[in-house]
Amino acid sequence: MYRIRPLASAGTDPATTTRTALIEAAKPLFADLGFESTRIRDIADRARANVAAINYHFGSKMGLYQAVMKAQSEQMIANYPLETEETTQAAPEERLYWLVKNILHRVLGSDEKERPTRMCVREFVEPTEALDYLVKEIVTPQHGITRSVVMVVAGRELDEEELSRLAISLVSQCFYYGLAEPMLTRLGIKIPRTEEEIDELATHIVRFSLAGIRA
Repeated sequence: MYRIRPLASAGTDPATTTRTALIEAAKPLFADLGFESTRIRDIADRARANVAAINYHFGSKMGLYQAVMKAQSEQMIANYPLETEETTQAAPEERLYWLVKNILHRVLGSDEKERPTRMCVREFVEPTEALDYLVKEIVTPQHGITRSVVMVVAGRELDEEELSRLAISLVSQCFYYGLAEPMLTRLGIKIPRTEEEIDELATHIVRFSLAGIRA
């Protein structure tokens, strides 16, 4: 087990305005149903707002969708950052552990914390015009952190192709437990949920990945 531990997650501010109420109401609907299947009437009803308020505050259903994506992603990153000032000063193995464990928290956490990841995955599979924002503003910076940690752990010069493969292989191990959950549970494989279980899985992935990165 490595020393660095993630910070406690911050709570979500209560919905005090119509704009905030619409975002909060839309979060579970977009996460569960996707953009196309979510009706603006259902969002407005959950927010106890007028349908016209969506156009007023966001310009369109897509504008609201992008606002939800932004709010959810920012909360996810704040709750489980892949890198902090403290971790940049830590040993390479500890930096890798922090990154892996917080990715796992994003993927395997409670329902509220799962939703940003679920929205992202749905957007990858069923892309809308929001994908450009997601890739530019969220995925690219997070992927950059992963690449930088892999480079430090490798302790050697990596060409672009090798670095990309190592970074993708690392992240894929974390996401697989979330994406393949229905199949894994049918195979009798328990999905980690508790802090201890996620810690054990993170430690395993780190040990496995260290051997590959430093091969």
